[in-house]
Amino acid sequence: MNLTELDKKILFELDKDGRASFSAIARVIGSTPQVVKYHFEQLMERGIIKHFWAFTDYDKCDYSFFWGYWLKFAGLTKEKEREMYADFNSNKYIPIIQRTDGYADVLIAIIAKDVFHHTEVLQNIFTKYGSNITMSDIFVGLGFIKFPRTYLANKENEFQKFAVSGGTTEKIKLSETDRKIISLLLQDGRMEFTKMAKILGVSVGLVHKHFNKLGKNGVITKITFTLDYQKMGMLFYRVCFKIVQFDQMRIDDLYKFCCLHPNIINYVKGMGNWELLLDIEIESRAALRELIREMKNQFKDVIRQVEINEIYQMDKFTQMAIEYPELTETKPVIIEEEN
Repeated sequence: MNLTELDKKILFELDKDGRASFSAIARVIGSTPQVVKYHFEQLMERGIIKHFWAFTDYDKCDYSFFWGYWLKFAGLTKEKEREMYADFNSNKYIPIIQRTDGYADVLIAIIAKDVFHHTEVLQNIFTKYGSNITMSDIFVGLGFIKFPRTYLANKENEFQKFAVSGGTTEKIKLSETDRKIISLLLQDGRMEFTKMAKILGVSVGLVHKHFNKLGKNGVITKITFTLDYQKMGMLFYRVCFKIVQFDQMRIDDLYKFCCLHPNIINYVKGMGNWELLLDIEIESRAALRELIREMKNQFKDVIRQVEINEIYQMDKFTQMAIEYPELTETKPVIIEEEN
């Protein structure tokens, strides 16, 4: 990896808490706030860290329809491709765009509050680009579990330490202020409370209050970040699995294997053409082949099929729609303070 040992330690602490202060990180890794700040700024300037964002439970925010579509294209000119990706990127209900080599050309996710809204977004895509789409493979997300990047610390995950999005039935009544804070944190997960308060036209205390409530209710489960894998010197794969589900104990064994493996960072349960997606950050294709071989051998009674997709460009990746993207583009909006 194109990282020093100190860089890795800082990234590992930020992966646990994306809003951790330089002082808090320095205490854990045995350094000084000034050194941590310098290395953090270098990670940002070099583009290794692309984006901090709030890992949000979309079910609790009343977005219960999270659909993934693996798409293959044919006959796309460069101009049409640019137009298509610009269209995808401008749509706030498409929170994930991963361009891939392998099984498909891209994975896009559509998040919607009901099936009618989802169908509207999907129909718009096929109306514009359907003549160039040669394959559309559906994956319906039932729950997204994020594991720590323990490969940065050369150790396994401590079992059951993760962040969760989706897969819940509880709905949380969110105010306009809640939703605006979520939108701001999806755009900049380390945004200072003072800046959020200024944008929203409310007090800093009110922002603190709402942020703490969102965390307590499990709406925001952590602040995380997106990496530039090429600049980091790593490879990123999203691997699809068809799973035989008749033996729950073996499914639990597979989950535990994934949870404990240092290079598996996301575990996504689903239905449709695939029952499981894994996000794997790893140093080489040879290491990935060895991991997949180990899984196939150890879980040959569970795994029916595997398809590997290398993510070469990640345009967008969050768990929620940015409902108020204009907040960072316009003057502060004054809203009435809430109790």
